Amino acid sequence: MKRMTWKLGASLIALALLSACGTDSTETTAPLQPASAEHSLLDGLTRVRPLNRLVPLDHEIVVSATIGAAGGRLSIPETGFELTVPPGAVARHTRFSVRALAGTAVAYEFEPHGTTFRRPLVANQSLYGTKPALGLLRGAYFPDRSLINPSGTSALVSELLGGVLNLLDHSFTWRINHFSGYIVAW
Repeated sequence: MKRMTWKLGASLIALALLSACGTDSTETTAPLQPASAEHSLLDGLTRVRPLNRLVPLDHEIVVSATIGAAGGRLSIPETGFELTVPPGAVARHTRFSVRALAGTAVAYEFEPHGTTFRRPLVANQSLYGTKPALGLLRGAYFPDRSLINPSGTSALVSELLGGVLNLLDHSFTWRINHFSGYIVAW
């Protein structure tokens, strides 16, 4: 009983500290410098290490739903991912799609591409079935899937987003203001 109480107390303290450190805003990070003018695609991108699955996803998984002003949810149970669309995020019925990318990196593409929301959506990724990260987890926006190394060792992203690590249910949550691709990174 004492050990369980100690673990719960430690988890709550760690969660409070992480919550205080996490932000809902986009952080500005130092961009990578391209090697030459022909690599201008790299302008404004930051190299991160993706969170990786223990077992690579051998094929893409896509889920879709039409969600209106009342809000809703989409989930991919096979990858431990859930997206919550809060009430008021969209003004009219919108067809949402989430695509889990094949491979080891915990990465997703969202549609309709380019959509900006009236209220931030909430992404939640279970950490069960993933390799331990050696740093602070972040949600990270990637403008094109070609920027994710196929081996899952690195990715180039244009935005880093704060989030919350929940030690009680072993998950990571971050907010999404617009659609394209997101990866869980450190």
